[in-house]
Amino acid sequence: MNETDVIIAGAGIAGLSLAALLSQRGLRVVVVDGAPHPDRLGPLGAGVNDWDRRVSALTPASSALLTDIGAWAAIVEKRSAAYDSMRVWDAEGTGAVAFTAFEVGAPDLGHIVENRITVDALLGVLEREKTVALRWNDPIIAVNNHHTAGVQVTTEDGDRMTAPLLVGADGAKSIVREQLGFRVRQWSYEQSAIVATIALEQHHNARCYQAFLATGPLALLPLADPLLCSIVWSLDTSAVDAVRALTDADFVLALNRALGDQAPPVAKVGARAMFPLQQCHAVDYVQPRVALVADAAHAIHPLAGQGINLGLADVGVLADEVEQATSAQVDWGDLAVLRRYQRRRKTENLATMAAMEGFKRGFGSGNPALRVLRNAGLSWVNHRSHIKRWLTMQALS
Repeated sequence: MNETDVIIAGAGIAGLSLAALLSQRGLRVVVVDGAPHPDRLGPLGAGVNDWDRRVSALTPASSALLTDIGAWAAIVEKRSAAYDSMRVWDAEGTGAVAFTAFEVGAPDLGHIVENRITVDALLGVLEREKTVALRWNDPIIAVNNHHTAGVQVTTEDGDRMTAPLLVGADGAKSIVREQLGFRVRQWSYEQSAIVATIALEQHHNARCYQAFLATGPLALLPLADPLLCSIVWSLDTSAVDAVRALTDADFVLALNRALGDQAPPVAKVGARAMFPLQQCHAVDYVQPRVALVADAAHAIHPLAGQGINLGLADVGVLADEVEQATSAQVDWGDLAVLRRYQRRRKTENLATMAAMEGFKRGFGSGNPALRVLRNAGLSWVNHRSHIKRWLTMQALS
């Protein structure tokens, strides 16, 4: 039986970030994932289909965490796109609001980064960490958090490992969460998201665009190429199949109709992918010797791009609590330690999830009275500089 200090299920951005933080604090870490080892990235192409369709809008707080880990410089060197403004509008009315970094004296509002680039940068960091072991193609199939030696996991290959702490960073369909029977509250948004890279006829000017349509929100996220954006188009189940079936030319026409004159015209679309949207929140993030982070604890609607930022905030707080426990020579898998992590993160996560749910329901309603109110509200906020500054500062954190 193999023994280590921390076992992490899931080698995504959250899991790899946590592994780096814990190893840099002197702990032995094993990361277990059922996927094959991702190839390290070589030179990247510049065509519309040479970009990862999954991107993240990383806030300054997230980029600061990745800087502390030692991954941010590699991300910037590979390619990332700082954005300094955002335009949000109701496509069913006249309400609109614009945010800029200038209004709060910040250099930018965040960076759009392809997920594969963030993962590659983290793998580069972990290759230099001697106390981290990465196990690929070997998913966890059983968990026992009442074992006398600590939490015990069994992998598909039949290997058993024990540690004082197991972290579930294995996504919205978390095996750790399922194996240990964590209670969850979840529901379908009755929407799916179409993601793709698009080419514009004009420069995006480092601006994010978000339109609230009757069938769901549409976001354009600026990439490092000034003529390219990543799109996330969330569509009601009743509408998604028809849009998905469109030819590329008709899809571009549909995008331009949806955007109107509020964003640069779209000229071309790359390969498209689609995934269903669900909300899922664990009632508790912790059990004895087990903690959930990121999408394993809380999966939210992508309309504001906050999912990975909440996940990285989880990672930072959990690493901090583990470090404090080790410094005090306290068992870092003790439930009292893990509950401190839960208290620090759950309130913020619930508040963000409630806000996203309110946006989704408010802008998804066809009620004429509500439509008038939301358009008036957007216009009111747009003319209240102090409120815009406050909202912008919240987005930076």
